[in-house]
Amino acid sequence: MAEKTTLERRKYSAISLFSGAGGFDIGIEAAGFTTKLCTDFDFHSCQTLLNNKEKLKNEPIRNFLSDATIKQKNIKDYSTEEILKDAGLKKEEVALIYGGPPCQSFSVFGLRKGMEDPRGTLLWDYLRVIRDIEPECFIFENVAGLLTIDDGNVFRKFLDHLSKTSNGEKKYNVKHYLLDAASFGVPQYRSRIIVFGSKKKTISCPAKTHRINDNDTDENLLPAATVRVALKGLPPIGSPKLTNHTGRVHGKAVIDRYNKLVFGERDSKTRVNRLNPDRPSFTIVVGSDQGGGKGHVHPFEPREVTPRESARLQSFPDYWDFTGTSRHPIRQVGNAVPPVFAAAIGAHLLKETFDCPNIPDYSAILDRIGISFLSKTN
Repeated sequence: MAEKTTLERRKYSAISLFSGAGGFDIGIEAAGFTTKLCTDFDFHSCQTLLNNKEKLKNEPIRNFLSDATIKQKNIKDYSTEEILKDAGLKKEEVALIYGGPPCQSFSVFGLRKGMEDPRGTLLWDYLRVIRDIEPECFIFENVAGLLTIDDGNVFRKFLDHLSKTSNGEKKYNVKHYLLDAASFGVPQYRSRIIVFGSKKKTISCPAKTHRINDNDTDENLLPAATVRVALKGLPPIGSPKLTNHTGRVHGKAVIDRYNKLVFGERDSKTRVNRLNPDRPSFTIVVGSDQGGGKGHVHPFEPREVTPRESARLQSFPDYWDFTGTSRHPIRQVGNAVPPVFAAAIGAHLLKETFDCPNIPDYSAILDRIGISFLSKTN
């Protein structure tokens, strides 16, 4: 990625909310934005961001987050004045705000408590920051379950508020799409709501790049990125060549059950599926707040995949390390926006909202992030 001038950095400056382990941030920066602030409530996620920022600071191309302040903070206690100060930006210099509040309260695995769950009210904190700062554009990401909470009333109200100032004045053209990350070259089925907001225009639906089912007849689409491709070339579990590549120890009963699973079949007790090597992965399972967090069952071995294998299925580069022990890395991986998906939607927004040259395609995205285990052409 060519070095951006000071003017370009200011023009495409971004603020990241609910940053987690940085999947969204890697992608947004690979697309062409410069993130000036990452903030999250979780200690281990912020440590992951800090560690990787330090590790990559001298990289000429992949020095992700090199301009970003990393701030561990509860968004409810984080004023927009503090946010701008920590980002080193004035309101008019903020091109993009992006992020998605924790999604467990809106997901099937979170039992769909929605706005009754304290995490659900974080929607309105996202709205507060957008209204106070008024960036040129924003991206909001969340699980598909948000569409149907209270028969869709919560989401409709949220979109209406996003489009207006606190005085009710129309400010943003707001459009949402239900997109599958696998359609953009991620080796995982992951259906997510993406909301684009732009002062200038209504953002169109990003064009998918990969064919993920029999209904995709466009010959210009690439074949889906599969589990087999994503896991290719990994060293043995526990190898010092890779971090986060140690798996769970299973008892004989679990191993016997996993051995009997056919591709795509779900284990009745652990509720994870045996991966089909020739399809994208099932959506990564995060686990509960009390613990857990697990990978799906490896396609060729009677075990759950390691956090590193799950990270590959999320399209994280191998050099991106996750901090914490036991459940922390897999929860960070599972909660993340896949970097390749984030880059695709970020590049689309950059192209439609700003007069920006050199928008990366799928091959360029893989190069910019440094993902060698996925094919550029399939």
